[in-house]
Amino acid sequence: MMLLSAGVSHASASVELREKLVVPSEKLNVALECLVSNDVVSEAVVLSTCNRTEVYATVVTVTDGIRAIFDFLQGLPGMKDADTEALAQALVVKQGPGAVEHLFRVASSLDSIVLGEAQIIGQVRRAFAAAESAGAVGEVTRRLFRSALEVGKRVRDQTAIGCRSVSISTAAVQLAERELGTLDGRRALVVGAGEMGMLALGYLKERGVENITVVNRTFKRAREAAARVGGKSVKIDQLEKELARADLVVACAGGEELLVTRAMMSRSLKKRIDGSHRLVTVDVGMPRAVDPECARMEGIVCFDLDDIGAEAAGNARIRAAESVRAEALVAEQVDDFLSWMQEQVVTPTVKQMHGKARDVCELEVARAAKALAALREGALSDGERAVLDSLANAVAKKLLHGPTARLRKQASDPDAYRYTEAARYLFGLDAYPQGFSCRSDDGRMCRLSSGSACARRGCGACPHDRKDAPCLV
Repeated sequence: MMLLSAGVSHASASVELREKLVVPSEKLNVALECLVSNDVVSEAVVLSTCNRTEVYATVVTVTDGIRAIFDFLQGLPGMKDADTEALAQALVVKQGPGAVEHLFRVASSLDSIVLGEAQIIGQVRRAFAAAESAGAVGEVTRRLFRSALEVGKRVRDQTAIGCRSVSISTAAVQLAERELGTLDGRRALVVGAGEMGMLALGYLKERGVENITVVNRTFKRAREAAARVGGKSVKIDQLEKELARADLVVACAGGEELLVTRAMMSRSLKKRIDGSHRLVTVDVGMPRAVDPECARMEGIVCFDLDDIGAEAAGNARIRAAESVRAEALVAEQVDDFLSWMQEQVVTPTVKQMHGKARDVCELEVARAAKALAALREGALSDGERAVLDSLANAVAKKLLHGPTARLRKQASDPDAYRYTEAARYLFGLDAYPQGFSCRSDDGRMCRLSSGSACARRGCGACPHDRKDAPCLV
């Protein structure tokens, strides 16, 4: 089995593509059951947030695993046939140690738009819980995600990467404040009362905004959220009216339908109580809650997650020094996990090596017995056949003793997976084990693989086989 991660994030895909790939929490169960319902993917966890949709899985082969995950992502309800090329260009595939390191960096918020943001570890925990509930987790992914949550906690406890905690929501408010000049006397409308919405409300209050209104699909949640900051709450059918009063809108309520359409925005502008058409909207939802077409309207300034990423770059510089310590903790945890994984791989690999040797011995002994019987014009006795069996098995054991002993000795070495993968490749246990570059039938290698395995060109799943960087096989 190979460990594989594949998906898109803010680093590789636009907001438009990411919102099409969002898997709502209420649909995760069905999605996971679909993902592991084939003979290729045996374990899987889907991490779907506003900034990434990634699949972490154990697969039979890398090539088939990439194809299965690609087909799963392409088959999500928000995706169309026209999005296939965009997905292929944006898909990031990592295998073995690369997949482990990537997840640990994600859980430690080292791969977030906002370096050090605290929300991601909760999102990883919920993704893991959903996969366990769906029965999609096995021994490898369970250990993988428990280790990821452990290192995420260690990074926050043992470094200052989360100091002056800045989330996506607070970065959104900072972006709006810079656009408006000041938040003093401004009227703020927060759409959504979930985790992101609560963070935005808290930061607005911290920045001295007194006039805050909360709108949510569920009015009870809006009322509870507004009460925490001394604001007011209104029902969702009052959204258009409240748009006419607001100077700043922070939208944190992603969903399948837009909450603020261009038509609604146009009507609300005509009703503004101060006659001003200036309004700043910051949409941190995924999918977006504010129609992107609103940005074309006079007086409306619209920001989305891609804009917030640029804003967060400044915050990242402040925390860059702490990220070095965080990376060291991640590397340590990666080594521990790979050592554990190697121990799990060595035993079955050794068993398969000896099993294959026994099969060869049986075949060759049968051939030799037949040839000897033909020479003496009579069948071999049981004793003679036993001598042949003993000879073949002794030769096989002696030949395998050295490789077996070295594999076991290297089991605790973080880089030992390379020896196991080499053994599996050389003994014909795997066709293209992780860690090996893709090859054509005549032995040529894809020089773009940089030490990671990729599918052979022509299979349609090679992550390096793109227009801008074609597979060199």
